Amino acid sequence: MFFVLARMASLMLALLVTPLSLLLLFVGQSFESVLFGIAGVMIGLSPLLVFIGIEIDRLWPQWAGGLGCLCWAGLTVWLVMLAPDGHLPEGARIQHRYTKEKWGFQRQALGNLLPELDQFLLGFKVVPLIDHYFTFQQSRKISGWTSQIYRELEADADFHALGSVMPHAYSDIWFSQSGQGHSFLYVPPDLKRDVPAPVLVFLHGSGGNFKAYPWLLSQIADELGFVLICPSYGMGDWTAADSSNVVDAALADAEKVVRLDVRKMHLMGLSNGGKGLGHVGRDMGEKFVSLTFISPVFEVRSLINPLFIKNWQDKSIHIITGAEDDRVPVQSVRDGATLMKANRGQVTLNIVPKADHFLLFSHRQAVIAQLKEWLEVSGLKVREN
Repeated sequence: MFFVLARMASLMLALLVTPLSLLLLFVGQSFESVLFGIAGVMIGLSPLLVFIGIEIDRLWPQWAGGLGCLCWAGLTVWLVMLAPDGHLPEGARIQHRYTKEKWGFQRQALGNLLPELDQFLLGFKVVPLIDHYFTFQQSRKISGWTSQIYRELEADADFHALGSVMPHAYSDIWFSQSGQGHSFLYVPPDLKRDVPAPVLVFLHGSGGNFKAYPWLLSQIADELGFVLICPSYGMGDWTAADSSNVVDAALADAEKVVRLDVRKMHLMGLSNGGKGLGHVGRDMGEKFVSLTFISPVFEVRSLINPLFIKNWQDKSIHIITGAEDDRVPVQSVRDGATLMKANRGQVTLNIVPKADHFLLFSHRQAVIAQLKEWLEVSGLKVREN
């Protein structure tokens, strides 16, 4: 019975892992992706070869399978040696922060051994098979946009050294562990850390806390001179029970590194992060000066909550979305904007022509320019040109 179960397991492993590994060899762009793909093929086929050899009573498949397992082990050790450990020198402009006592970066997790870009390029090829909203045409386009962004950020020594916190997102899928206590903290290099500085808190969307987000927003942080905090929340399904606690903990932790100007705190969210903005805007909105929604998912019950309404009367609320967004229809965004405006929020809505849900990547220069303008209008600018 054990032999039968083990043989079935090896067959399932081969059917699941081998095609994905071959696809990774085709779409991956890094040296690590080549090692990872070869290792995947080895571990996908080698156990099956061993069982085939035993079943047909031939030594060569068993030897081939054993050699393949040894190659897999060697490649895995090589990948671990190449993988960033997440540690940056004290005073680095970008760093991982954990609100819990324990350092939580998972260097040896698969989601860090394979560079973040290669994970996404592989995912972009697979997701259209299971998500009818995400087409192969979108896959091709977003692969190009994402590749360009990651080529830029990986050329930066600090951002490369970050590795990836995608293992936190995957833990949310398998073990429902959303609250890892992690955040990216970005402090412009010439900002005096002992002088109170304005703050932007950014809540990521579905899929996890990609390091592309702090990379893109750091450009505005450098120009305007503010601290950027990007809390992680698993796959980005922000809940009313956790959102405010996550943000509050990230702010308190950032204070250990840099002084924050509590009179100039701003809140921004992408896609599903819009739900988190509703929760935080309701529970602790009095602490923030402005809200900015990007391709937002609105949770209406948060927006109509009396506390949210009270906190955001006569305060700046900015919204930017794509005219061709097929995941969050423009009309639902208009409805949310109208609702907040009716409750005396100072709402500005920008609908970007020929842009879909991924406009932060596809139209990044225009979006970054718009976000910068809004943050300046909301009083975030502290630098003089």
